[in-house]
Amino acid sequence: MAISAFAQDIDQKILKLQKATYTMPFSEVKVMPKLKKETTKVGTLEWRSPDYLRMDFTDPEGDYNLIEGLNFSVCMKGAVQKLPAKDTNSKTGVLRETLLLAFQGKVAEIAELNKTDINYSEKGGRYVCDLVAEQPKHGVKALVLEYDKKTGHLLLLTITETNGNYTTWSVK
Repeated sequence: MAISAFAQDIDQKILKLQKATYTMPFSEVKVMPKLKKETTKVGTLEWRSPDYLRMDFTDPEGDYNLIEGLNFSVCMKGAVQKLPAKDTNSKTGVLRETLLLAFQGKVAEIAELNKTDINYSEKGGRYVCDLVAEQPKHGVKALVLEYDKKTGHLLLLTITETNGNYTTWSVK
């Protein structure tokens, strides 16, 4: 997959603007069209480069997602589940790696990991990266990433699964 000069320029700008640590309010919206179901969670996101991501939910309170190194834990309704995420050939491993790479601004590596093509554009104060898989790997059909042009922070990430379900994380 060849990366255009425009794409390389955007990747470099995002990487240069990245801060190693930040905390922001965020929301997570999971949509399951076939079941006509949508769930929304809100909370605080903490990112520490290169491999610490914590999403603490205030609604529902006490729930969290945590990536720390090779560990990936999810707490729902007080029950903590440690997910097998060390193998990047597993669905959970690909999700872990995709999330970390997204916050690092490494779009080309996300495309390689998920076997997708990339389309770069600009929308207002954002760089937009659309990634679409011709032959989806590990259930990921498409991704949309939006980065702030000034800070390089990831503002929005949408992952669409092969079954049509999609999850959008956005910071405020």
